[in-house]
Order: sequence, then C-alpha cells, then structure tokens
Amino acid sequence: MYGCALMLRAAITLVSLAWAASVAAQTTGLQLVEELRLGRVDGSGPDVFADIHDIAVDSHGRIYVLDPGWRDVRLFDRDGRFIRQLAPEGDGPGERRHRRQFLALLTWDEDRDRLWIDDEVFLSVLDSLGVEHARDTNVSDDFDINPNHPVTVVMAVDREGRLYEQQYKSLGDSVYSYVARGQVTSDYGMSGDTLHIDTRAMVQRGPPQTRRTSRGSVSGSMTVTFVAPARDHIGWSISPEGTVWLADLNEPRLHELTIVGDTLRSLAIPQKDLAELDISPEGWIWARRLTDSNKSTWDLLDNCGSFRGSVSAPHRVSVTEVGPGGEVHVVASDDLDIEYVLRLRLQGEVHERTC
Repeated sequence: MYGCALMLRAAITLVSLAWAASVAAQTTGLQLVEELRLGRVDGSGPDVFADIHDIAVDSHGRIYVLDPGWRDVRLFDRDGRFIRQLAPEGDGPGERRHRRQFLALLTWDEDRDRLWIDDEVFLSVLDSLGVEHARDTNVSDDFDINPNHPVTVVMAVDREGRLYEQQYKSLGDSVYSYVARGQVTSDYGMSGDTLHIDTRAMVQRGPPQTRRTSRGSVSGSMTVTFVAPARDHIGWSISPEGTVWLADLNEPRLHELTIVGDTLRSLAIPQKDLAELDISPEGWIWARRLTDSNKSTWDLLDNCGSFRGSVSAPHRVSVTEVGPGGEVHVVASDDLDIEYVLRLRLQGEVHERTC
C-alpha cells in the first residue's frame, strides 16, 4: 500500500534519511551509535515486519524477532542475514497460535540453548533450530481460564539458569502480582520462591458488548465484558545475579531486593514515569522514560548505583534488550509507524563492572 501514492513515497524517503542520522546524546561523554538496522518499508522479505511484540539476542549476537502480525519468529544472524523461521502458525510440533491481542514475550535461555515464547495463554519452548521441547497452556479446551490458577508469563533467565515468571492472580476486585523464581525441571516446569510485587484494583474498561461469532455452519452471539487492570504501579527487572529490581512508577527511586523480599539498596533516579527497566550483564541499569515525544531517553546508572547520565535515540522505542559492553537492541518505530530492529552501542564511557 506504500507504493500507491507518490506523496507517501516521498514522505517515507524523508523519514528514512532522518533515521540515517547519528543517535544524539543528552549528556556530554555519552552517545548511542547505530550499528545495525533490520526492517524496511515494503516488500515480502523476512525483514518486513508487521507487529513486533518482542526480541531476544543470544550470545552469538543472533536476533530472534517475535512478530504475531506475520505469525512467526524470525531468526537473523549478527549481521542481519535471515537464518530461518521458527514457531510458524499451526497446531503441530514447533508451531503455535499467534494472538495479537495478547502481548507475547521472548526469553532466550543461554544455559539450555532454548527459546521461551509466552503470551499468558500459551507457552512454547524451542531450540534455535525450531525443534519443540515443551508446551503448556493456561486455559482449558473451551478457552476458560482457571480463576484459582495464576496467569504466568516467562520473563527472564539469570546466569545460574534459574527461570523467572511474572504471575497475576485475581481475587475479587483486585489483581495480585508476583515474581516467581525457580530451577527448571526436566519437563520445563518450575518450582521455587515467589516475591509479592503489588496489588491493584480492577477497573472496568466499558459496558458489556455483544459481538457475532461463527464457526463452520454454526453462528451465534455472545456478550463479552471487557475488564482490565489499571496501569501497573511497579516495574521490575532481573539482574544477572538473580536479584529483583523494582521501580515505583510514581516515584523516582529504584529498589534492589532478594527473591524473599529483603531490600539490598535503594537508588534515586532523575525522573519518574518509567516505561521500561533493564539490567545489563555488567549490572548497569537502563531506565527508559515514558515520554510523549518522538524520541526515547534512558537514564543510566552503573553497577555501583552512580548516575552516569542520559542518552536519547530519535525513535519511539517499545522494547529494549540490553546486552554486554554497552550493546542494546531496540524495537523502534518512525513517524509512519514502520517498525525496525536496531542495534545501538553506548560510547563515551567504559560500560563495565566497577563495584
């Protein structure tokens, strides 16, 4: 559709030229430099994206892109060359049903050479060749969620190979949120400790709505009440050592806790309204702000907890994947909402463990 109008073509060209500019820094001595860009405006190749939900990067620099819009996961090498398709649409081994209405997450498990794909409804565990090793679902055959069973989403794996889940459990009008950690069993289950994060009231998004449904020759209608939790009060991330970093989204402070809830330290950050919190393998903290502008800004703290400055990218970023040595991959979109995967590099200061 992008080739149908000459003016739109011209606009795309101007946006592409703007994106080719270097990534600016807000603080003297810190700079993000673009090293790789995956994605283009039109065509039918594997680097044309529709709706990226998440990305993951392994120790070889290979990039996994979860795109429910195209209903698959696409694997690229470090130089951006397409390797293979994983998790295509279907119900067979190695396949999955991609649902755009549920946020799906990717977690790369370096310890086991496994890729965890979870969208709160269906969990897949694959290797880098696409071979399925486990699957699980949070719903029954008639798509009913068990109210006594928490909704879980795999979120992280630490350097000890321990798995972390975000868990949600509804009791009455409240949702209880937890971080759960455990060793992975032979059948890819998990057992371990849990850390309570927060409790928040449920708010009704709108009145009951009736919509038509059909399956084969049978048609009918059903009434659906849309209910969703309020905005999370707490953002969190996992350090490589297995501590839990929590951020109160209403206060400019971060808290490092053990999985049993003991506070190790609390740090001040320059801004509140946190959009995303990530921890590098060296223990550096990348706190991305929630802004209304067409650029994204991270406040950076080293592993000692000292504020090192802020860096910005002239893109709207929805996903951040922080790697070693100041390397960061992001899912970004331009003014025309075209999605790209970028690899950026932090330059200007040594991104290392200093404490």
